[in-house]
Amino acid sequence: MGLSAYAAAAAIGLGASGAAAQAQLAGAAPQLSGITVNSAPPSQAYAAPPRYGAPIATLGPLGDVAVLDAPQSITTLPEDLIVDQQTHNANDTLRFLPSVEIRDQQGFQISRPQSRGFQSSIVQNTRLDGLNVIGTTEIPVENLAEIEVLNGPSGALYGPETPAGVFDYIQKRPTDTPLFRFIEGFQSAGIFTEQADMSDRVGPVGARLNVVHGEGPSYVDGSRIDRTLASLALDFHLDDKTVLEVDYSHYASVATGLPGSIVYDGSSTSKTNHSTFLPPAVDPTRLGYGQPGAGTDLHTDTGDIKIRHEINSDWSFELGGLYQNAIRGLYGISNTLIDDSGDYTVTKNFTAIPKFTIGSNSAYLNGHVRLFGMMNDISIGTNGFINDQYSYRNSITVTLGTSNLADPAVFPTKPTPPTGGYYESSRLTEQSIVAGDTLHFNSQWALQGVVNTSFLHSDSWNTSGALTASDNRNGVVSPTVSLIYKPLPSLSLHATYASSIEEGDQAPANTANQNQYLSPYSDKEYEIGAKYAITPQILVTLDAFHMTRPYATTSPTTNIFQVVGEQRNNGVELFAQGEVSPDFSLLGGVTYIDARLLGSDNPATNGGRIVGVPNVKTDVVFDLHPRFAHGGALTLAVNYEGNRAATDTNNSFAPAYVTLDPGVRYSFPYLTHHVTARFDVENVTGTRYYVSIADGNIVGSPGANTAYLGTPRTFMASLEFDF
Repeated sequence: MGLSAYAAAAAIGLGASGAAAQAQLAGAAPQLSGITVNSAPPSQAYAAPPRYGAPIATLGPLGDVAVLDAPQSITTLPEDLIVDQQTHNANDTLRFLPSVEIRDQQGFQISRPQSRGFQSSIVQNTRLDGLNVIGTTEIPVENLAEIEVLNGPSGALYGPETPAGVFDYIQKRPTDTPLFRFIEGFQSAGIFTEQADMSDRVGPVGARLNVVHGEGPSYVDGSRIDRTLASLALDFHLDDKTVLEVDYSHYASVATGLPGSIVYDGSSTSKTNHSTFLPPAVDPTRLGYGQPGAGTDLHTDTGDIKIRHEINSDWSFELGGLYQNAIRGLYGISNTLIDDSGDYTVTKNFTAIPKFTIGSNSAYLNGHVRLFGMMNDISIGTNGFINDQYSYRNSITVTLGTSNLADPAVFPTKPTPPTGGYYESSRLTEQSIVAGDTLHFNSQWALQGVVNTSFLHSDSWNTSGALTASDNRNGVVSPTVSLIYKPLPSLSLHATYASSIEEGDQAPANTANQNQYLSPYSDKEYEIGAKYAITPQILVTLDAFHMTRPYATTSPTTNIFQVVGEQRNNGVELFAQGEVSPDFSLLGGVTYIDARLLGSDNPATNGGRIVGVPNVKTDVVFDLHPRFAHGGALTLAVNYEGNRAATDTNNSFAPAYVTLDPGVRYSFPYLTHHVTARFDVENVTGTRYYVSIADGNIVGSPGANTAYLGTPRTFMASLEFDF
């Protein structure tokens, strides 16, 4: 976007396909908008000034929308921030958003993002270029152009999902001008990473290749990281209105020897022999909280294809499909506390799902028509997926011994028990039909309505292949309606109501109704918000929300897994991103959330705070790049989290903490090339904290609470060459 990013973005309108919408609103003849078929040429280098603004977002069936005008909370992590902060996976990058947290599942590599205090699901909330992917495996970012996060329930757009919103990972596309970029990176205590990003175009065919390899010892003695990415993106311009996009990536990641989980307050371990509170965070660099050779071994292959075509100046469509195979070798450590003196039992390996496959699809038709003198932005489409899960026939968990947090021990290695091979343990199928209309009463007032009709099918099987449970739900409906008012071209106000269907949890083993699927949940949201483009380069958003989700757990008296109340989250979020001035860029804000369990039949938990949700979270990235520095820049990332409930009875809390990540970079010409040097320190003060606090009950599985330690002080340096 050139002269005025947000003003130009407004031309796209609410779900319109181009400038024709604005022209028709003004009564002018519609102009051919032209379909966006490739990414803009990259800057000379990832240097000053970085591009933090993101005036356009892609919202599934609504197509490209102007963030300023959208009646949803949308935040974007741009490529410049990803590179300048030297992040390597989605989890490490999402921490810069104040409404987002990461809930570790089996270490930092296996996590679920959450937004506004609600945890995401395995596949429904995570997408790659708008198509569902597995969210509970490591996702690299070196091949991403940006990460778009839509906060709040989005079932009307994307079908049944938790109210955690949508995390959409946008891949880099081929460039119109030749590109060859090489980055050599270093991370203490000895991880070296090489990355090559290459792109060119020959006639109607464009190609972009990203290759990454990094390995070396991490911050604990005996720990090791080894990761490899190969990603290829192809664009075939079939004509001036049609583009075919094809992508393939292979990613392999091994992380061993890092601290395992700290499991506490778990009635599932022993009703008489367990801890009752979360202990203070210990030194994550100390040997013994993890075990040498224990960790994750992940392999993910992803292929997708998408065709986009502009029919005329008013109408366009796109059709896409994706297949992904994710193998998860989960050989991590669980340190399960057995008392309040720090004694714990050490086990290795997880029985969680070791293999996922998913095939996802989407087809959308977008356009605008004038009826009774008013413009209508029409969206019609479908999206869905088939997700297969494969389990081991045998448990692979082994007990290594007992130790104490004050004196952790390293145990002799034990062989992993035979898995017995894979068997298909469950299949989830979702397909949705989406219809939406944004009715523009005039240039200031608009009403947007989107409705999603979904068809769900779930099956689960035991090791012998016998069907243990099956559930069908046809025609479940998720509507959203929004009123938008623009008193000024730079100011947009909205009020939104959303009712979003979420697939009901499955009762866990050893309950009276084990394997039974609960009826779909109905999640609801009321939101009011304002967006103000202070200048064409920086946008500030303010949202207040009231959200609810049914809360299911196992009754201690009846042993029946059932809905016992609701999670109610009230909150306010303030966010800004863009270029404050030619010398200063900013991304971040603050979110306040009051997350409570209401309606519980347990007096000890009713009205209590939800485990793991901070009352206040602040994340801000500052980038100062004065022109007089001639390529020099100073950066600072600030993260603050208020205290978090560590147990559902609220007898224990994870204390508030602050981390600071300062950095410096310098970009300069060398011969006919360009070079950028970067140096950053993550957690420069060496603060000890828990990065993740998770309650198993939040996703319907009774068990102990789980905490993971945050990373220690980490030094990062890189040297980039642009040829």
